[in-house]
Amino acid sequence: MFKKTNPLFQKIILHKWEFLFLAVIFCAGIFLRAYHFSDWLHFEIDQTYDSNIVSLGVKNGPGNLTLLGPTAGGGRALRLGPAFYYMQYISAEIFGSDPTGQAMHVLILNILALPLFYLFCRRYFSMPLSIGLNALFSFSLYSVMYSRFSWSPNVLPFLILFSFYSLLRAVSQKEKHQARWFLISVALVTITSQIHFNAFFSIPAIAVIFTAIKRPRFNWKIWLSSLAIIFLVYSPVIISDLKTDAQNLHYFKAKFTKTGGRISPPLKTVSQDFLYNAYEYFFIVTSNDQINGIKLTNYGFTCNACHENLNVKIVILIVFLCALFGLFFSFFKEKDLEKKNFLLLALLWFFVTFFLFYSLSGNYRMYPRFFLLISPLAILFFGFIFQYFQPEKNSKRLIAFALIVIFLAIFNLQKIFLVFKQLRSVETATNSDISLGDVFPKTDRITLAEQLRVVNYIEKKYQENHYPVYLSSKSEYEPVYWYFLERSGISYYDKINGKKLYTESNYFDIVFSGSRPYFNSNFTIKEQKNLGALTVYYLEPKPANIIALKPSEADKKISEETSNISELLKWNEIFKK
Repeated sequence: MFKKTNPLFQKIILHKWEFLFLAVIFCAGIFLRAYHFSDWLHFEIDQTYDSNIVSLGVKNGPGNLTLLGPTAGGGRALRLGPAFYYMQYISAEIFGSDPTGQAMHVLILNILALPLFYLFCRRYFSMPLSIGLNALFSFSLYSVMYSRFSWSPNVLPFLILFSFYSLLRAVSQKEKHQARWFLISVALVTITSQIHFNAFFSIPAIAVIFTAIKRPRFNWKIWLSSLAIIFLVYSPVIISDLKTDAQNLHYFKAKFTKTGGRISPPLKTVSQDFLYNAYEYFFIVTSNDQINGIKLTNYGFTCNACHENLNVKIVILIVFLCALFGLFFSFFKEKDLEKKNFLLLALLWFFVTFFLFYSLSGNYRMYPRFFLLISPLAILFFGFIFQYFQPEKNSKRLIAFALIVIFLAIFNLQKIFLVFKQLRSVETATNSDISLGDVFPKTDRITLAEQLRVVNYIEKKYQENHYPVYLSSKSEYEPVYWYFLERSGISYYDKINGKKLYTESNYFDIVFSGSRPYFNSNFTIKEQKNLGALTVYYLEPKPANIIALKPSEADKKISEETSNISELLKWNEIFKK
């Protein structure tokens, strides 16, 4: 009877506990990433910029998409390839061209990363250990928070995992379709290189070195197809440079050939790089942060903040060294070729990114988002420690391992639920601080729902008189309000300018509740509206400061975002150049 059952059903029966645990872990991970995804969406200046670019393609056709992608270092000059914008465009076409619809691809790819991470782990670790590591990945505060909004680095964990998984399949002697998996890996690595500059410098290097060491034997057609894939993915960048006299290439040379900057001593830089890696790896797994916001001085060992929680930090360093030693030891003693390939890739993953962070830590501030490059590897590092306990050998070890995983998961869940509670209170409380200073550069976060309440208030006032709108706000959020207002037919005029004031104009000052407003003595408060974490001041200029009844069309400005976007070459313009 059982032998006549469908083979897939047989596999489920034989591995029922495995499927049950994975189903619970996946469902929990999906819940944490999707819960109030739209209402609590993080949406500020970077997101509005990307959304405005993608919206052109949705509204006017794909020919209006740009040939270049996100910028480097916050500037509007040097740019990556457009892969992220094209992914966001597809998301907008399927789910709607609003902030939520344009962020859905980030949510979906991070959800898909959960089963993918398990498949990746199973190429080396035992089934119980892989399930435990997958639970840590699923419940990681770091992984959850970077899954909940649209930003180019946020898709890196999925793309890197898929790239490396495909690469392992491509060199596997057990794989029937090695060439097919190799071409998939080439496409994924090339796409990943367009997502973030850290990925641009590290992921292709890892793939190339790994391929050079393994030397897979493919015929010339496969190698030629690989080059064709790379050329195809980078064709927008190539066309853009051909049409703009290699403008982006010149920006690249200028960005990375600067001289005269302060160079830190190598030993100091190595020590800082080591500390950042150790503490960030630990933070990704446990949500316990011991590094972010600390200014490292004198090799990172003599700063005052470095001495806080010294016992904990020493334990973290020991754990990190044990994991690194475990990876090295496993690699040199491993006889199974498939598992050795996995360990080789993990070593390259660590050392290439360590060298990349070394080049950054001497002259740049290290932000938590940089470690999206290694967030899956941080979980694997703990696996290299746990594997020596062999939890699958007997029930006592398995129970002990399960308790450790549950303990770490609870640590993360406590922090995640605290953040959710704070996000929920943004609409009613006067405090906008969210406990995410260890994940993001700052702690003040405004939800999309809160921003829409502000926009609705401004729209209501505008409908009463249809006067031009001027507003001031924190720089990260000001473009957000214009993003929505312009979609309601309220055109951008300018920021509040104390020198040019008009009778027939609407002036709004948007501040965090409890903070000092931005407006000066040229105004009086016409109305004050408290909207939870934000307060809106509806202002009226004093008669002595008014220069005219209303602004003319000549006074109307073009927003900086609109100006920057208009300068980007688009597909329907390449034959006009």
